[in-house]
Amino acid sequence: QGLQYDLISKLAYSDGLTELGNRTAYLEALDSYKTDFKPLGIVYLDVNDLKKVNDNQGHEYGDKLIKAAAKIIEHSFGTYGDSYRIGGDEFCVLMTGSDVEEKYKAALKEFQTLTEEQNRKEKKYFTVHIAHGFAVCEDVSDEGIEQAIAKADSAMYQNKTKLKSKA
Repeated sequence: QGLQYDLISKLAYSDGLTELGNRTAYLEALDSYKTDFKPLGIVYLDVNDLKKVNDNQGHEYGDKLIKAAAKIIEHSFGTYGDSYRIGGDEFCVLMTGSDVEEKYKAALKEFQTLTEEQNRKEKKYFTVHIAHGFAVCEDVSDEGIEQAIAKADSAMYQNKTKLKSKA
């Protein structure tokens, strides 16, 4: 019974494709931070051109793109916080502590290095472009978290626009 419970729990809180936490795990984590008074760093990430890869090369390559993005996110940001796949091509990382801005900067350097390495490997099939945005939440109330999420989401969309203009 213990093994069945572990399996059911894993299925309930893990994304089947990436093995990161899923949206349910993310929402429960946000609720748990409301009782914690440490600053909360929120990183929102979005994979660019997933639809184009799915349409032109098929969903198998779209899944490979999602897996590659998840691996990059987990290996860079996951060192400093918890990584979640919260939508089709959307990810979030939650970090805590008084040094969340430093954690974000360190993770971002690793993120950029890993993205470049991935693109050298897979260039013939797809190019990984992941937009990112960051915000710090000092007020872990419902309203404070919602404002920080909106700020991280807005910063991510600004970065997405910048990435698309370079492409």
